[in-house]
Amino acid sequence: MPSKNDDDDKNKNLTLRLPEGYHRQLTGQASRLGLTLNGHLVNIVHKHLLETGYAPNVLKSFSGRLFEIEVEPVRDRPSDYFYSRFDVYEIHPLYNKRRAHYLIAVSYSLLRRDEDPYQLVEAVGLALLNFYNRSGLEVDQLGWQTGPNNPPSPSPTMKDNWRHIGSSVTKNIDEFLITLAKNHWKDDLLVSTGQSQDIRCNLRSESDLYR
Repeated sequence: MPSKNDDDDKNKNLTLRLPEGYHRQLTGQASRLGLTLNGHLVNIVHKHLLETGYAPNVLKSFSGRLFEIEVEPVRDRPSDYFYSRFDVYEIHPLYNKRRAHYLIAVSYSLLRRDEDPYQLVEAVGLALLNFYNRSGLEVDQLGWQTGPNNPPSPSPTMKDNWRHIGSSVTKNIDEFLITLAKNHWKDDLLVSTGQSQDIRCNLRSESDLYR
């Protein structure tokens, strides 16, 4: 997992007043780590938010497991939907490994006018994963059936990690996001597999997690 540093996009400026002793200690730590003071502070804040479950794209399950979601747009778009890849990493005291990846799509017909389609896909995908997490599911153990009105998965090697949100799900994407936020939706295609995707699909063994 990449560390958060000065090169990250979409930064916001913040003025922070520190006691002189804190400033001296943090400056020394940053120097020993080969970081700028700003980079060191960002890493400290990022770690704190990860551990408390309040960072963007971070989910804490009912069982106490911590997950970070990374989103990568898939640019080779089919004609009727946009989709992105959602990688689910488990933040564990003994490892930091990807446990699952999902392909989540939004139909072209649901896009808002003049909106970046991949930003919308990211918003919908993260809202879905948060919804499943709030429902008590482990987000590395999800799978979906293919609905009768859904296009087939663009990934032929793994067919149950694909969720398409189209007109059979909702006619209005804003209303759908509100429904998810209120926990008023039921996903009829969802399958809770009971195993992390990496183990279930023989991508690694349990012992491999600790290597």
